[in-house]
Amino acid sequence: MLTRRLLTAMVGVPLAVAGIWVGGWFFAALVCMVVAFGTWEFYALMNRAGYVPSREAGMVAAVAFVVLAHVGEHRWIPTLLAGLLLYALSAQLAERRGRALPNAAGTALGALYVGYFAAHLLLLRRLPDGVALTLLVLGAVWVGDSAAYFVGRRIGRRKLLPEVSPAKTIEGAVGGLGGALVAALGVGWAAGLPAAFAVVGGLACGVASQVGDLWESAIKREARVKDSGNLLPGHGGFLDRFDGLLFAGVIAYYAFGLWTGAI
Repeated sequence: MLTRRLLTAMVGVPLAVAGIWVGGWFFAALVCMVVAFGTWEFYALMNRAGYVPSREAGMVAAVAFVVLAHVGEHRWIPTLLAGLLLYALSAQLAERRGRALPNAAGTALGALYVGYFAAHLLLLRRLPDGVALTLLVLGAVWVGDSAAYFVGRRIGRRKLLPEVSPAKTIEGAVGGLGGALVAALGVGWAAGLPAAFAVVGGLACGVASQVGDLWESAIKREARVKDSGNLLPGHGGFLDRFDGLLFAGVIAYYAFGLWTGAI
């Protein structure tokens, strides 16, 4: 498992860093790919939990959120969301399915959770020092995740939220926050960002990432599966790998944007 995790990371991390560095449509295309696979996995989890979302409409809307953010037209996102919800409700009624309300709500939730949250990575990239900020978030989330994994396996004893994720421990969570902080300070130092800026950003991303991970664990627990998919060897699915980054990207965008006065 560890070997497969490392091999996948050796491909994925340079690709992600290159996307952030280059920006433009290249970065947007990478985010759209993650969103497409992530929303597919989310709706598959809904199916496993007994719901029937409007999968295709939700996937189109999720990718559209990213495209709108990229072209600077994110003011249309509420309109798109309202249209998606109306379509999902109409489709559920037209097909005479039971549980129309949770099915339609789940359709909208999938597009929001994966697509709208991921769109904030593009908005973050466009802030002043956006390349450094996005790399800081990426490093804090992924180094923190690895630190939580290894610390939890090594010395983890006390369960964090066993009813949601039995394997996660308090020791692992603390180790994850430490790893996120170290990564944020390292990127911040290399990019010339203020130390206080990096500390707050690292801790905020560390907490947000773990909340995102627990949220996805709760979904998988209801669906009675271990992983959201199997497309990323050693990591599971796209949601398994990017769940923390989705939450951290939103928090980082508003935290850094408000701090710098850019939003």
